[in-house]
Order: sequence, then C-alpha cells, then structure tokens
Amino acid sequence: MITRKEAEARIATGGTLSRSELTEVVLSTGDMTARESEKFFLACPEWVSEQEAREAAMQAKEKRYLEEEAPLREELHRLGFPVKRDWDFVNARENYYTDAIPTLIYHLQRPYSDEVREGIARSLAMKEARGLAGTAIVATLGESGLSDQLRWALANTLTSVADRSNREGIKELLATETNQDVSDRLNRALKTAAKP
Repeated sequence: MITRKEAEARIATGGTLSRSELTEVVLSTGDMTARESEKFFLACPEWVSEQEAREAAMQAKEKRYLEEEAPLREELHRLGFPVKRDWDFVNARENYYTDAIPTLIYHLQRPYSDEVREGIARSLAMKEARGLAGTAIVATLGESGLSDQLRWALANTLTSVADRSNREGIKELLATETNQDVSDRLNRALKTAAKP
C-alpha cells in the first residue's frame, strides 16, 4: 500500500503511479482538493491514456453531431438564428425563437440520430408550439427503435404542446408503452391535451 506522502515523493522525482496506487491514494485521502488530486491523476500513465481516449471520442462524437445537424443549423441561420447547435434553443432564457418552430418540426421528422432529435424535441417544449408540434411528436413517438431517452424527451415536450387533436394519438401510445417514465409523461400530456 502506498501513502500520500510516498506518492508525492515519487512524483516529485519524476516517478509515476500505477492505476491501483492512484486508487489507493485518492481513496485514502478524503481531504484533497481537485487541484491537489490532479497531480496524482497526471502521474498515472494509464489514467492519462484513458483520459486522452475519452476526450478524443468526445471530440469525434461532437464532430459527427455537428456534421449531422448541419442542414438544420443552416436553415436556422437563414431564418436569422445564429445557433451553433440545436441545443442552443434548449438553454435559451426566453422563447425568442418562435419563428423557428415550423423548421424545428420539419427537422424533427427527418432521420437524424436520437441525440439530434432530442435537442429538437426539447427546443419545441414551449407553449408557443402548442397546437403546432403535437402531431409531429406523436408521429415520431410511434416510430420503432427510438432510445428511451429520446422517447422521454418527446413525451415530456408533449406535456407542453399537446392539444385536443392529439388525444387519441396519445392514448394509442399509452396503450403500448412499456417504459414507466415515458408513460408518466404521456399521461401528463393527455391532461395538457384536454385543456382548451
């Protein structure tokens, strides 16, 4: 077993830590700040290699995502919305992008990955999309092969945008839904759809 002092001494002379030694030091010393623990992590070649691989994978995923959603982004730019990603609308403090609703609805129905479609669905979760987006969301929820995360996001958006014309579609989705979290959102959307 290696102590914190032994690890610090080894690092000070240019030595490294194994993965098990890193774990021992970090777990045995509960009073380290993030800055203090960083030197131990950086002294472990295995951890550094894994971190570099994680970062490379994240950058590759981000690149694929940006390439995939380029048609949506370009159309939003033409409409005067200089977004970097479709998720920019999700994090907006105000719903300044109501003019983008028809474009978002159109792109929701395109064959993007679940991640892109989730960003679009979450962007549509605003009262201004009520009566406009519900039908497309119900239709999208009826597709097979969607991840639970996307289905939850779609159902959650329905809690804001569903109207009376969506009631039967929501009931049909509920009849076959097996995910409890999605079912809960659909039941809430059914209540929204009942409102005038």
